[in-house]
Amino acid sequence: MKIDMLARCKALIILLPVSLCGQSTASTTVFEQDVLPIFSTYCFTCHGKSSPELGMDLRTSASVLRGSHNGPVIEKGSPDSSWLFQLVSKRLMPPPAFKNIVPEREVETIRRWIETGAHSSQTADEIPEAARRQISRFEKEIQPIFNARCTGCHSGEAPQSGLDLTSLAAALKGGKHGPVISEGFSDKSILIRQLQNGVMPPAGAGDPIQKTELELIREWIDAGNFADYVAVENHLDRGFTEAEAPEVTAEDRQYWAFLKPVAAPEPTVRNKDRMQTPIDSFILSALEARGLELSPPASRQTLLRRAYFDLWGLPPTPEEAQAFIEDARSDAYERLIDRLMDSPKYGERWGRHWLDAVGYVDTVGKDFAVNVVQLAEGMWRYRDYVIRSFENDKPWDRFLTEQFAGDELVDWRTAETYAPEIVESLVATGYLRTILDVTNEDISDRPLDRYDALFGLLDKVSSSALGMTLTCARCHSHKFDPIPQRDYYRFLALFTAAYNPSAWIQPKKRLHYTVSESEREEIEAHNKEIDTAVDKLAEDIGQIREPYRERLLAEKLEQLPEVVRADTKLAVETEAEERDDIQKYLVEKFGPLVEISEKELGESITGEDREALLQLQQKVATWNSYRRGLYQIQALWDGDGLPTIRLLQRGSVESPGPKVTPGFLTVLCDADQDCSAKSSPNRVGATQGYRLALAEWLTDPNHPLTARVIVNRIWQHHFGTGIVATSGNFGSTGSPPSHPELLDWLAIDFVNNGWKTKRLHKMIMLSAVYQQSSRRSRNPSYERADAEDPDNRLLWRMPIRRLEAEALRDSILAVSGRLDDTVGGPAVGLTPRPDGLQVVSGAESTNGSERRSVYLLARRTWPLTFLTNFDFPIIDTACTRRVPSATPLQSLTVMNSEFVTGNAREAARRVAALAGGGSDPHGLVNTAYGLLFSRKPSPQEAEIALEHLETQRLLYAKANATPEEASQKSLRNLVHMLISSNEFLYVD
Repeated sequence: MKIDMLARCKALIILLPVSLCGQSTASTTVFEQDVLPIFSTYCFTCHGKSSPELGMDLRTSASVLRGSHNGPVIEKGSPDSSWLFQLVSKRLMPPPAFKNIVPEREVETIRRWIETGAHSSQTADEIPEAARRQISRFEKEIQPIFNARCTGCHSGEAPQSGLDLTSLAAALKGGKHGPVISEGFSDKSILIRQLQNGVMPPAGAGDPIQKTELELIREWIDAGNFADYVAVENHLDRGFTEAEAPEVTAEDRQYWAFLKPVAAPEPTVRNKDRMQTPIDSFILSALEARGLELSPPASRQTLLRRAYFDLWGLPPTPEEAQAFIEDARSDAYERLIDRLMDSPKYGERWGRHWLDAVGYVDTVGKDFAVNVVQLAEGMWRYRDYVIRSFENDKPWDRFLTEQFAGDELVDWRTAETYAPEIVESLVATGYLRTILDVTNEDISDRPLDRYDALFGLLDKVSSSALGMTLTCARCHSHKFDPIPQRDYYRFLALFTAAYNPSAWIQPKKRLHYTVSESEREEIEAHNKEIDTAVDKLAEDIGQIREPYRERLLAEKLEQLPEVVRADTKLAVETEAEERDDIQKYLVEKFGPLVEISEKELGESITGEDREALLQLQQKVATWNSYRRGLYQIQALWDGDGLPTIRLLQRGSVESPGPKVTPGFLTVLCDADQDCSAKSSPNRVGATQGYRLALAEWLTDPNHPLTARVIVNRIWQHHFGTGIVATSGNFGSTGSPPSHPELLDWLAIDFVNNGWKTKRLHKMIMLSAVYQQSSRRSRNPSYERADAEDPDNRLLWRMPIRRLEAEALRDSILAVSGRLDDTVGGPAVGLTPRPDGLQVVSGAESTNGSERRSVYLLARRTWPLTFLTNFDFPIIDTACTRRVPSATPLQSLTVMNSEFVTGNAREAARRVAALAGGGSDPHGLVNTAYGLLFSRKPSPQEAEIALEHLETQRLLYAKANATPEEASQKSLRNLVHMLISSNEFLYVD
């Protein structure tokens, strides 16, 4: 044995140098023979000839080393610093949806290739034969066509559109608007589109291109394999063209919305007796200039309902109405406003308006399938944050700052525990999470989908906070407003430290909690101990239950033919996804016959086993009671560093242009500023600080738009139309302000007094303008007013407004006495019915089916049908203004819907109870009007109502109803009729 061992050692010594030599040779990894086969197998679907996403072409060593649109992805000698290797090694690429995992040995080959210097078998100056052929084809076949058809305009020192077609290098460089040839993709090449559509050559510039010539150019482009071997400067690193970054001129800045608000002195008016707040002077001045005047003051009862619906979205109770009508104090109305604003109901009402503007939904993705609801866990916390902020009168500048950058205001990353202000700040960033983001599904987590989410974010931010429409500038500089395309992408770059298109985090992976990381780990460890104990108890429970289940199953199987018993038993005991076709058939046919319910199984267990089972179940309940909750927040936060962001030509992800750095809109900055964004020095913790810089820019007291936009929106919700009617568009394509001096005065007053919304509400509601009558006939000069201002833009009367969908539903619940005024919490569920209606779920888990509408599950495309019928918006991006409609479906809804008829029945019972058991029809009619309209009926109304009650009572009596039933049903019919009336559906 010793001899054998010695021989083996000698052999090993002899072979060792050979082995080492062989290892040294094998360690040199070459792209073409070692790495290219891996990329072609696993990566070419997205990064090969078919579609090099983000410009990352993996077909050649040169293109790999060149990197993507966002920069290099390989650092020679350092796999850990190479973005490509990090994605592959962490199994992020290929995307999980492709289910095409690169094996570990192949990952190791890529690592070794990068570590040893990323070698290629081709030298830097070597051109492959295929590329030589393509370059030669251009010179012999394509260039002559260009010379004959194109170079008359596209040559020389100043070629048209900057496009020179006299050489391959010049053609690949492109023109002022970027490249016109996309190698490998003729259908994406602007050159082919222009030639095919007959745009080029232009009429009169020569004969049109022949079909054979066009097909020859197309085939040459599709064959590709030429761009890497032509000396062309990187078109991505060029400067901005004039079309991409046109100058914003001094004239552009003179548009009213782009100028800093200026507080004009309050105008002098003739009718000083009507002046109650500074607002009146501006409105009266405009009216008197036309020979018009305000309408007389509205009645106290009208003001009561107007105030309740504006601030609460609910009618007053009979007791509240009576108390106000009897309050003889001179400041009773002002006291009423203060009381209404000092209530959670005010927050619910006005929070709903902002939730419209931000496009709030509780769901993830497009929400196309009515029966499938994918919740954004914890999103409701943002809804409650908004409601609380309005209730507490949080200053608007602080409110906006928290929503844009709450995570940058607190050092949540290093906090051992989360104080309430940390949770509040993180929850606030839910404003940036309500966008339509379809990347939750792995198959749709592509660059195009990521940018679509970012585009939607800019739409929402611009319309809700800026009152501007930026969408046009995604594809080209805005044709109407001075917004260069460059500015659009600079603005977009402000959000990309968090929404990084190159290192995207899917919604399902953007997880944050109401506790710190250390607290979360502690909770998870605590719950894991409970899981272990409960799992052991579950095993013990299963051991007791299993014999009884087997016995019941055997008894049920006895009912089946003997020939199928064994197969059926095996089928029902096999997991559903593992059943073969025969087993699926057996379960479908015999499953119901052998099914064992929990109740049946529980009743079959008796004696000591039953006692032992009850004790075990009690222990499980005890253990579970010790479980600690872990609750999610839909928050946004920055990652490491700022990605490279480029202007996208024509808005296409596949056509990137020059780099952009974070910045604001040039036209909203001073002329001597470059409007670039700097990371905010006020940021807290490890964050980039650009969103905080944006929030600080927006809330600067000198900003032209921010205060104007929110002041206008508050005005809109009080009067039905804003001073600027297009509240989401203050640009040149929007409506001009009806009272520009008033808008500026209110904006400056708003900022100077702490950005407080309640103060603004009170100023508006105490004005004579707000307190005037809505009846046109009461205005002394209404005939002239109708002719001069038929749309009432000058506010010579108070506009009549229909209740919004939520206010209508909530009011119906309120008068019936069924409204649940519980504040906050998870959304109330909805459920689709077979008839197509989306209704409130009656399940106990829905958290109260009679809750206020703001707490109903907010779905993007499937809201509550009742609300939809009354103009509740379908949320694509956001809704800055609802446009009321009047349709037959609305009338049919209030006449026939189960919701309205059921609540009318309850309201009738309430009327009877309030009127007293022995009340006569007169008392019932008075009580019904008091409950529904906060007033007594006029003599004519009372006469009609009494006649209606009697007619209905006789009809029901003829239908064999008892006298008591006939009276109840006739009252129910009257109440239903009143709920369906315009007075109930409209304010005023």
